[in-house]
Amino acid sequence: MKKKNQKIDPFDEKAAEKAALSLIKYRIRSEKELLQRLKLKGFSEDVCLKIVDKFKENGLLNDEIFAYLFSYDKLTLDKKGPIYIRNELKRFGVEEDLINNVLEKISEEIDIFEIATEIATKYYNKTKDELKTRNYLFRRGFEPDIINCVIEDLRGD
Repeated sequence: MKKKNQKIDPFDEKAAEKAALSLIKYRIRSEKELLQRLKLKGFSEDVCLKIVDKFKENGLLNDEIFAYLFSYDKLTLDKKGPIYIRNELKRFGVEEDLINNVLEKISEEIDIFEIATEIATKYYNKTKDELKTRNYLFRRGFEPDIINCVIEDLRGD
């Protein structure tokens, strides 16, 4: 068993594969994220790229599945909007066209307006301030069109 402060051989593919499996076991990762995490652990660029390619071939690493699951969780569990999700997926290195496809698919499956209305109602009931509620929705990553519709519903227009 390796000790925490023991040096890692940067060219040890078996150790890199084991580290990558450990990371994926915790939660699904994007290709870029796994690559960065392996580099941070001290593995060489070549070894990291080999492991990422191997995992892609074996189906253990798939940016489309990652983007879908990440988006679904952020929207339904964390109540974050599409703008927030888009920015986070970009940060994880997911390609723009893949992000667009995933967000389109998610918006067909989940009523984003309903989620925005739910969190806006809770926030508005607490603050009784329309502007603060509008800003709250904006900070959570909802689009201006949805925010305007939600605020109109809250007003009863």
